[in-house]
Amino acid sequence: MTNESMTTENQEPNQDRNRILIVDDEARMCQSVRELLAGQDCQLETAGSGREALRRLAEHSYDLVLLDLVLPDVSGQDVLSFIREHYPQLLTIVISGVASIDAAVAALHCGAYDYIRKPVEGEELRKRVANALEQKRLIREKAAINWELEQSQRKYRYLVENSPDLIYTLDERGRFTFINDAFERLLGYRREEVIGRHYSDIVLPQDVEKSRFVFNERRTGGRAAAGLELRLLHGPSPLEPPDFPVEVKAQGIYDRETDREDKNFLGTYGVARDLRERKALENHQQQVEKMEAVGRLAGGIAHDFNNFLAAIVGNIALAKMHAQSDQEIHSRLEQMEKATMRARDLTRQLITFAQGGLPMKKAGRLAELIREAATFVLRGSNVRCRYFFPEDLWAGEFDPGQITQVVQNLIINANQAMQEGGIINVRGENVTVAESYPLPLKPGRYVRITVEDHGCGIPQENLSKIFDPFFSTKKNGLGFGLATSYSIIKSHDGYLTVESSVGEGTRFYFFLPAADSELPPPEEGTRERLYRGRGRILVMDDDRFLQDVYKRLLERLGYSPVVVPDGERALASYRQARQEGRPFAAVIMDLTIPGGMGGKEAIKHLLALDPDAVAIIASGYSKDPVMGHYREHGFKDLIEKPFSNQRLSEVLWKAVRGGETSGTRS
Repeated sequence: MTNESMTTENQEPNQDRNRILIVDDEARMCQSVRELLAGQDCQLETAGSGREALRRLAEHSYDLVLLDLVLPDVSGQDVLSFIREHYPQLLTIVISGVASIDAAVAALHCGAYDYIRKPVEGEELRKRVANALEQKRLIREKAAINWELEQSQRKYRYLVENSPDLIYTLDERGRFTFINDAFERLLGYRREEVIGRHYSDIVLPQDVEKSRFVFNERRTGGRAAAGLELRLLHGPSPLEPPDFPVEVKAQGIYDRETDREDKNFLGTYGVARDLRERKALENHQQQVEKMEAVGRLAGGIAHDFNNFLAAIVGNIALAKMHAQSDQEIHSRLEQMEKATMRARDLTRQLITFAQGGLPMKKAGRLAELIREAATFVLRGSNVRCRYFFPEDLWAGEFDPGQITQVVQNLIINANQAMQEGGIINVRGENVTVAESYPLPLKPGRYVRITVEDHGCGIPQENLSKIFDPFFSTKKNGLGFGLATSYSIIKSHDGYLTVESSVGEGTRFYFFLPAADSELPPPEEGTRERLYRGRGRILVMDDDRFLQDVYKRLLERLGYSPVVVPDGERALASYRQARQEGRPFAAVIMDLTIPGGMGGKEAIKHLLALDPDAVAIIASGYSKDPVMGHYREHGFKDLIEKPFSNQRLSEVLWKAVRGGETSGTRS
């Protein structure tokens, strides 16, 4: 007899319905059970022997087994034991003709869920099967809940143990009951060293009083402390500072809802976030703000100071014109001029150090600059330089003041690395960079300079940080020298790198683009050559001392100067001169005029008035982008204050004559 609720041996079982295996060697009994369970919406299958039952159990999954204990081959007790051992979650109801209590107890002892005596009544069978299937459903739900709970615990355990924050719990007396792995990773404490200890044992003594209100927090919700900063004690590591800054958030733990009066305090759970990086960024920002303030001060000082220097150099140049080249006074004046130019370079280094500043590049000989910079730095030291410069070393394209600063920083580092004295090897090489060159350089010609010492060397862990701002291994070091050098070389489209071995020494390499054309051989033992010309020159400068210097120098060079203090009057004079038919051959403009129109703004109006105007920018403040890209703003050339008489004469001659320097010289 079949029913829609039952499956035959050949039907595909429905996975959504409970699957029941009937094990009995009597076919009539199997059929009777089928009929009694016909309305239970179950999938019913039968097995006529113990071996067949074991085979079906191995091939299929069942929710319930109805088992007769008396079978022709394998006993029902053995089948029951097999089920308990291999399928402990599978429920079994024993249906037996043995009516003794001992048989029932033995069956239950072997793992049966229930025991029914034959003959079976329909109502009792359906009730017992329904109870078993309900129990099975509950077991499944419990297993699912346990699995979800286990996964949730595993997930949160993973998150807690791998969190970058310090996570902890305390008991009601403030003793640690749990800490995550971050305690060992960040503070150096092993779990067994901390569990059971009072929280104050790892708080910096100065912060213990403050920590009582947050580390051992009793409040919950919005009233709980959050964001309070504390300093913890670092574990016994000589490489780490003793204090470890953290931001703590904590809440109390209770045995009941926190709004109930009868709740009991059980302890605290909290999270402490590592603040070292934030503190470092804050310190960095403070340093940046200080440097910006220094930079603004340096810029203001540089402008005025270089105006004073320009007046001094100009007057020295005028005095030299009245002295014979073989007189001692002429030699003294030349030394004064060199000293003043050195003061200009120091001013520029201050600006570069404080603010950066675009390089004002020109072709030059690196060998001469390096020798002079190194000699200046090593004066009085027990370290000296040995130079290896080939005669055919290419000229470089660089800002002399900024590259001097780079060389001095590298030589100072080498000097400090060799406390017992020694030799610094300085080499120059011509390098042609191709696309495949293993450094971030554009293809082209470069001059490579190597500064090599034989000092203590740099540890490997510090090599990647030595060009970082504020990084220094020296006790009172500020960490600016190499960072500034790196920035300068980068702004020159070059590259600065380092190699080092502890105990063997350090080699710094920097690459600078080579000049497009070679320089003429240096003229030795010749006096200063001045380019003389003719024409009217308009000078715009607000410094009255410098106005007088301009006027006298230009007159000595053969020009007719007109000096005005600001851009408005410069434009008015230029316009009037054109109307009168006496145009200016060139205009020299100061970049900045306090309280008035400077060269940056005046050039726009000048070129609108006369697109062919010859304008030269003059300034002692190198940070303004106009100085680095003066041609893009319409200027023909630049003069950096203070300037020599020769530089002024050469720039004017080239500007007026269209770039040629062949002419009357003296």
